[in-house]
Amino acid sequence: MEKFILISLIFFNYYLFGQIIPDNSYYNENIIWENVYTNGPAGKVNRGLVDSDGNCAVIFMPDDISRIHKIDGENGDLIWTKTIENTVGFGIFEINDDNRVDYLISGGFGSTQERWMCRLNGNNGSIMWEQIYNSSGNQYEFDGIRTGIVGSDGYIYASGFIGGDEGGTIFIVYGGQAMLMKIDPTNGQEIWTHTNDNSEYAVAIVESNENEFYYGGALYDENLKLTKVNSDGQEIWTRDLENTFGVIPADISISNNQTIYYGGHTGREGDGEPFDYTCVSLDKEANVNWVNHYANPRGYSLEHIRNELYGLKLDNDGIYMFGGTGDEGYYSATLPPFESSDVWNGWVLKTDFNGEIVRSDVFCHESVNTATEYGDLTDDGFVIFNDTDAQGDTEVGLMKILVNNSLSTNNNKDKFKKEVINKVNLLGQEINNEKNQIIIEIFNDGTANKKITIE
Repeated sequence: MEKFILISLIFFNYYLFGQIIPDNSYYNENIIWENVYTNGPAGKVNRGLVDSDGNCAVIFMPDDISRIHKIDGENGDLIWTKTIENTVGFGIFEINDDNRVDYLISGGFGSTQERWMCRLNGNNGSIMWEQIYNSSGNQYEFDGIRTGIVGSDGYIYASGFIGGDEGGTIFIVYGGQAMLMKIDPTNGQEIWTHTNDNSEYAVAIVESNENEFYYGGALYDENLKLTKVNSDGQEIWTRDLENTFGVIPADISISNNQTIYYGGHTGREGDGEPFDYTCVSLDKEANVNWVNHYANPRGYSLEHIRNELYGLKLDNDGIYMFGGTGDEGYYSATLPPFESSDVWNGWVLKTDFNGEIVRSDVFCHESVNTATEYGDLTDDGFVIFNDTDAQGDTEVGLMKILVNNSLSTNNNKDKFKKEVINKVNLLGQEINNEKNQIIIEIFNDGTANKKITIE
């Protein structure tokens, strides 16, 4: 005869072994419009934006091609598309002139992948200027401009890398030097270039109220980096960010009170090589306020699900994290209303500025793979930019989502039965034999039970 002692542990944002799990996630709620674009060659989405006119633009990368779509923000219709041969397109950001919204496109050019940027006329997608910034090196050293901003002085500040060890990737590149450029917006001419031996990739850049620039960086097998540069391109410092070892960086933002938020994802042990969303809060001296890891919005096994964060945006009251969640291993499970674990879904996580979860949303096009690669905010919500195979290939998909006082409040926990999805010991290891040990049962709604089984 076995005797059971059951201790219930119910958490609102359940925290287990370093991951914060949403208490509840909404599924395909408050979608204003969605569309999948099948015009021309498909490729991975790199970045997207909502411009100051409310329209959307997205850059993606078929082989050796940069493709840009401009999309009507009111209804999701394609306005124009632009294809630029012999390039890889990493970034897109807005610049305004003559009462017109234009787009700056950044990436790499040619077989040796030199730094490259062009300016597109926002009305029709035509190239206004194009520049290639050559660097010394060999055929195995690749350069690129990841993204940029238009500074308060009207000049372009662009971040990226020189001498990287991999070409054509949307992910982190190691082996080179982080790079920051100042560029004339009228013709693309380089004004100065800063390089950094203590960081291999300048992932993204923000400007402070004091007109100084900060970019997020990384070194292989080390903590994340933050670098401060003045408006003349002089490095003030590069500093390690404590407790960020193993984070794959993606994006940074700065709040109105000048707190910097650095987002990416972190791998951990598990059968499916899982990842967690990671967000780091820090001040302008690179002192870390907190580091949080978030995972598992659909309630599947922590051992198998990859949660990969690629975009980070701030509004007046919190942080939006944009990315995807899915299983790429042998694990497959279904918890309605969500799609099977091995179908990638977009995941948008909203937290307050202290990292406490406000809301978790999951999105999917037509019940097929939908991996959100970036997101941007609108006046009353957000837009997500997705890789999807809704039309049988790696297509570009967009969704516009409403977030306001009319936001639906239905609770998905009422839509499916509460079930145990995993059993682990105190080390987080999955177990088969429950006898004579402490067991933590993890449920599909983000709650847990601690059970002590005595034979």
